[in-house]
Amino acid sequence: MIAPPYAKNRTGQRAGRAERVLSQELERELSSHKGILMNQELFDILRSEIKPALGCTGPIGICYCAAQAYDAIGGEIRRIDAEIDWGLCSKIDDVAFPGTEMLGVEMAIALGALGGDPGAGLEVLHAVTPEAERKAREAAGLVRLHPQWDRADLGMYVKIAIETDRGVGVAEIQHRSDGLTLKMRNGEVLEQHDPDPSAQSRDDPILKYRIRDFYRFATEAPVEKLDFLLDAAHYNTRLARAALDGRLGAGIGATLRDNAGESSLIRAKAYAAAGCEARMSGVRHPAMSCANKGNVGIAASMPLVSLARDMQLSDECLQRALALSYLVAIAVIRRIGKCPSMCSCEVAASLGVAAGNVLLHGGTEEQVENAIQNAIPSIFGVVCDGAKLACALRISSGTGIALETSFLALQGVRIANNQGVLAENADASIELLGHTALFSMVDSDRSLSRQLFEKRRPFPLMTFAARQMQ
Repeated sequence: MIAPPYAKNRTGQRAGRAERVLSQELERELSSHKGILMNQELFDILRSEIKPALGCTGPIGICYCAAQAYDAIGGEIRRIDAEIDWGLCSKIDDVAFPGTEMLGVEMAIALGALGGDPGAGLEVLHAVTPEAERKAREAAGLVRLHPQWDRADLGMYVKIAIETDRGVGVAEIQHRSDGLTLKMRNGEVLEQHDPDPSAQSRDDPILKYRIRDFYRFATEAPVEKLDFLLDAAHYNTRLARAALDGRLGAGIGATLRDNAGESSLIRAKAYAAAGCEARMSGVRHPAMSCANKGNVGIAASMPLVSLARDMQLSDECLQRALALSYLVAIAVIRRIGKCPSMCSCEVAASLGVAAGNVLLHGGTEEQVENAIQNAIPSIFGVVCDGAKLACALRISSGTGIALETSFLALQGVRIANNQGVLAENADASIELLGHTALFSMVDSDRSLSRQLFEKRRPFPLMTFAARQMQ
């Protein structure tokens, strides 16, 4: 029997509806699966990039490399040769590091070798003794620096060879302060690891994500998975309070706090600056670093911690704001590099705080993007001239820019796209910023570093206090 035409049509309609329902269910399932994978990868990135660091991570990377080189050989030091990228060679002479009053690349190398714990990573100087520090002052004169002016790759590179009565120990780090790639004893390879991707290689997992992904993660991730961000708040608050209570450094944070009155914005600037001052002064408390940078970890967190405290917000509100701030900062650093021509505190951390403050106030994804676009023209191209107490002023001004531009975004104010350094959206603007830092500014950074290196006076060794009297 042949079915009537209407029966055939109804069957086809039912089948069509069933297929559409099934297709929609599959799409939802795939979307959910992708979301789970994205959340896990972004969580893994945060966990790997947010970690304690004792002392300024520039010299700490050099200390760590020296500790590994000496650990390979031991014995009485006769000579130390250090090949170092041009930025580290010239930009870390003005910052103190834990365990000594003395400044300079040579002292960092000697102290890392004779007092560092090679197994402690970014906390390599956690157990420096007075005797080790005394020996390091003497050994600093045995260091010979070889700046790598011809390197094409803008990024961290340190290779240290320590000659002793037992032979030669060699260690090499690349792209990260704790990124050990080679360790040798008398020509025998003890350890060898692939380096992290350099920023110029454009081969990093976070680069495939966009602001909308970071916003979604920060608002939807299970909050219990973000508990470690409360540790970041605790670590960096402890540093800030050490500077505020002791009026350390130049007194930038303490003076701002004393004059904050009822202004939450100035108080946020004070706490951010103070955390940096404590770290630059060599306080023996670790910072919770971000993307291998302690000052960025402080600058991307303390303004939000201060504001959340003033607003009496829950831990969850703070955790989600910190997650967004850190992810944006990491994404920017992965584009400008770990040893960038641009100041990562003024650039990466400011954009992170602008985004995080919007979320802290319950803002939308669109307002987050507007806040970043508002901030970029004021921070674009700010050069890095090295670690020092003046970084606290940079962090203070960057905090002010971030909070002002984000508050404007919350009130519906935005800078129009495609003007000057702004592209068609925040993601494209960050790409433009990164390309400028990694390629267009390489020669200017090399030239600046040469001038800084030429005016350095490493010997006799100078104390941090004496340097501040200049």
